[in-house]
Amino acid sequence: MLQRLGLAAMRALAERGARVGWASTPAGGVRYAVRGPEGARPLLLVHGLGDSLAGWAQVVAPLARTYRVHLIDLPGHGLSHRPPDWRLQTLAGAVAHYARELREPVLVGHSLGGWIALRLVLTGTVRPASLVLVNPAGALLAREQWAPFRELVSARDRKGVARCLERAFHRAPFGLRLFPSEVIKAMWAESSQGILDAVGESDFLREVELASLETPLRLIWGERDRLLPEGTLEFFRRALPRAKVILLP
Repeated sequence: MLQRLGLAAMRALAERGARVGWASTPAGGVRYAVRGPEGARPLLLVHGLGDSLAGWAQVVAPLARTYRVHLIDLPGHGLSHRPPDWRLQTLAGAVAHYARELREPVLVGHSLGGWIALRLVLTGTVRPASLVLVNPAGALLAREQWAPFRELVSARDRKGVARCLERAFHRAPFGLRLFPSEVIKAMWAESSQGILDAVGESDFLREVELASLETPLRLIWGERDRLLPEGTLEFFRRALPRAKVILLP
């Protein structure tokens, strides 16, 4: 069901003028879509855990008036191939491989995508003109602060997945609310658990390394976020003192 929803999302993007296709990366094939005027500054959107490029559907049209918008399904998400492993470096490597031809892009990451974006910039793998983080994950917090998040996204039964959807969305997409068993199979059972199991302490973001960032940066935070651990916003505010912070009520 979710694959059909993904295909429907790709068709909808294509009908609105997007170019869709496959890109080969070291982590396997990734599905992508591109929309916007040729020659405009590229803008790369990187989605979060258990999501897909379809999660950006509502913002593509307005962004494409100004930018050449690139969207990808992370490995193991959406229509992209399953990666050889679920390490953060593997997922980030796929994004970097796709972005290698983009000149000074605006790099936008949500949740896990924000974590990946920060890692790519910190390592110099991608050098964006600017960076936009939307409720980014990856803050190095105390283990007990992360425990409720891990328990939530490790849900297997219908009740647990429904609770996770309630936290993740203001209003869960209709298809996801109709087919919770498919959500368990396609979104949480493998990719989310695989990533959580593969992440090590060295993958988490530290205040001291973030303080060195000189890339122009905006931090957008939805104040009703109930999924990421408490203390995440405060961490990034301390770690990124030069960031322009935009709070969405």
